[in-house]
Amino acid sequence: IFSSFEGYKRALEIADSPNIGICLCVGCWLEGGDLMGRDILDTIHYFGAQRKIFKVHMRNVSAPLPSFVETFLDNGYMDMYPVMKALHDVAFDGVVIPDHVPVINNDSKTSQAYTIGYIRALLERARDFGKASS
Repeated sequence: IFSSFEGYKRALEIADSPNIGICLCVGCWLEGGDLMGRDILDTIHYFGAQRKIFKVHMRNVSAPLPSFVETFLDNGYMDMYPVMKALHDVAFDGVVIPDHVPVINNDSKTSQAYTIGYIRALLERARDFGKASS
């Protein structure tokens, strides 16, 4: 059931509880591409408007299925700023965490630090845009 937009929608309708939401893995959504039924931005707007996104895994990939490589946030096929802006637009207040981070020079701590810094920069840019358009 958790393999497409319609599947997620149906699962949340069945559960019908304010205490049940989703961990939205951006990378998985990007991997699925057209098979997901809706793109990641539409998905964020739909489920975010319902306050059903509880946690977000930030990850980018080189291309959708059938073949992809996990990449750093700034090196995949998706511009991650619109993703963060969509989360900001729906007033997402959950957790955003790195997911499947590639390793730099055999040092996962450096890779994690780079990714967390990039996420923070995306968030600051989205917040600044919100202030400028107010």
